[in-house]
This record gives sequence, structure tokens and C-alpha cells, in this order.
Amino acid sequence: MTEFRYFIKRYKGQIDQALVDETTKPNEALISNYEPDSAYEQALQYALLTPGKRLRPLLALAVIDSFGQPIDDQAVRAASALEWVHAYSLVHDDLPAMDNDAYRRGQLSMHAKYGPALAVLVGDALQGNAYAILSSLTAVSAEQKVKMVATLANRSGAFGMVYGQVLDMRNHDSKGIGEVGSMERLEAFSNLMKVYQMKTADLLVAAALIGGHYLGLDQEALDKLERYATKLGIIFQIQDDIDDYEQDVKEDVVSFVRFYGLKESKEMVAELLDQAHETLDELKVYDDRFNPALLTDLIDLIGA
Repeated sequence: MTEFRYFIKRYKGQIDQALVDETTKPNEALISNYEPDSAYEQALQYALLTPGKRLRPLLALAVIDSFGQPIDDQAVRAASALEWVHAYSLVHDDLPAMDNDAYRRGQLSMHAKYGPALAVLVGDALQGNAYAILSSLTAVSAEQKVKMVATLANRSGAFGMVYGQVLDMRNHDSKGIGEVGSMERLEAFSNLMKVYQMKTADLLVAAALIGGHYLGLDQEALDKLERYATKLGIIFQIQDDIDDYEQDVKEDVVSFVRFYGLKESKEMVAELLDQAHETLDELKVYDDRFNPALLTDLIDLIGA
């Protein structure tokens, strides 16, 4: 078992338990007259606990662990906020007016199980509660909490992940990728790379930075974590395109592989892997508390 696979096995259950607790134990001092509603709480949990690795909260925890700080309940709560935002994005992406997907990871999507109206409301609830979680942390300073909230809001909000989805919808509405050298082709590729950065990489960047803010890292260390997570996100998306190549051709979906072909796309993944490794090496030189092994293994898992 690789180091990051062990890390998943060790902490995924803790993250899932935190997600359950957060749906059933709101801060009563800060709300009005909510009373336990099992049907509503089950809907929240259905959205939050879809099958998956919990990559984003685990990345935040991996950053904390890589600098030698123990992972306690407060760290898990900070990381869990990322899953609330990620889950909201999936619920809304699947809606009939968006991607219109009836299934998500082998089970009914939120709107297919509960109806579009509740799916919209659950997505809204998931997004808002992420910030309630971060602002409630007691193990970090007020300044650190503000930085975490600002990072997640900006990377996932109007000019981050949400705008990435706006551009992705335009890609879905486009007529293929155009002829080689055409203006339409160049525009489609430009939009595609923005989608990869904003819709996929930005939330991974938020995860790495939230881990860094939790530790109180300085700006140079944070910049290196941002570069690493950006590479990670682009690798993740191109590798996904490689895996889905035949389906994308059939459906005429704009993708990196359709622009460059399988061979060149695999070469690009290899180049990005090298760049991500180099960034971790730089971070180790800059801060000798940092152990790159765990984040190195994550790169290799995603690029495999």
C-alpha cells in the first residue's frame, strides 16, 4: 500500500464522521429555531457522503501532516469544509439545467433521488455551511480563520470554480473543437484551460492553502503549495481526459486529448509531474520541517 493510500485509509473515516456530525449538531447559539429534521439531515448526508476518496479535505490534512503537525479534530473540521463546497458543486452540476446527470458515482444524483427543488436548496446549504465550519474553529487565530474563509470563497466563488462551470457550459454548447489553426479552435482551447484551472485546480489549491493557513505558513511557502496544487489539478483533469478519450470523441466533447492526441497528452502529464515534484523539492529546501513524501505519493497516484 502506498503512503497516500494508507493516509486515505487512516483519515477518510474521520472526515466522514465529521461530515455526519456537522449535519446533525449545528451551533445552537448562532441559529434561530432549527429543530432536528431527520429527512433534511439525511439529504445533506446523501450529498456529502457520495462514494469517493475525499481528495480535497485529505490534501489539506496531508499538508498539515507533511509539516509534522498532528492531525486533531480541529484540523479535520477545517478540512471538512472543503468537502461541503465540493459536494455542493456536484449537486448543482448534476441538475437538469446543467449537466443533467441522473447518476453520480454509481448512485442516483441528488436531484434524481430528492427532486430538483430540494437539490438546489441542499446545494445552497452545503455551500453556506462550509464557512460556518471554518469560522467556528478554535485551534487557530482569527487572522488564520479569515485567510481560510477568504481562500475558499475566492477559489470556489464567482470568479473561481463557479466561473469555471460557466465556461464549461459554453464548451458543452460549442460545435466541436474546430479545424486545426482556426480561431474557433484557439478560443475553445483557451476556454478549456480556464475550465481546468478554475473548475478543477482552484478547489485543490484552496485545499492546499487551507492546510497552509491552518499551520500559519508564510507567503513564500504558500506560493509553493499553490503551484504544486495547480499542477496537481491540471494533471488530474488531463488524466481524466485520457481515460475518457473514446467517449469524448463519440460525444464531440472538447478535451485536452482531442486537441493534442493521446501521445502528446501523456507527455504533458509526465512534464507536469516533473514540475510538481520540483516544486515539492523547492519547498523542502525552503522549510526543512517539510517532508515531501506524502504529497509526492499523491502526485504519482493522480498521474498513474
